[in-house]
Amino acid sequence: MNALPELSDRLAIADVVAGLAHAQDDRDWVALRRLFAEQVTLDLSTHYHGRPPATVTAADLVELARTTLAGFDCTHHAATDLLVRVTGDEATCRAHMVAYHHVPADPGVVDHCTMRGRWDLKLRKLDGKWLIEQWAVVRTAPWEGSPDVYALAAART
Repeated sequence: MNALPELSDRLAIADVVAGLAHAQDDRDWVALRRLFAEQVTLDLSTHYHGRPPATVTAADLVELARTTLAGFDCTHHAATDLLVRVTGDEATCRAHMVAYHHVPADPGVVDHCTMRGRWDLKLRKLDGKWLIEQWAVVRTAPWEGSPDVYALAAART
């Protein structure tokens, strides 16, 4: 058995996950778009106001990310401890996630929030490239700071 193709796939998937974090923090919407299949099932049900999972176009998902993050002065997404399972041209990846968001706020108002949880991803290899088809953001710990900063950030845009 030749393990080289599997190792190559696992490294490519790790690059997709790292790219997902970096593209958001860098506000690089072109790079973010390159990570997704044409249709993506996005599940924010445990993270963002109980929104149910929905299938959206990659362009709409990128626009959602852009508008959500536009009002923040800075963000920091860190994905670690990747568990990658590859079966042919399909894969899953589970990654621990810590996401910090900061927005200027009036004195006495909490100006940040940190989400701790994981990303659950399903990917497919299309034309030799791994693309995300499903992305679940799963919050597994209490917020640090205040999730109300999302509303503060939205009010700035």
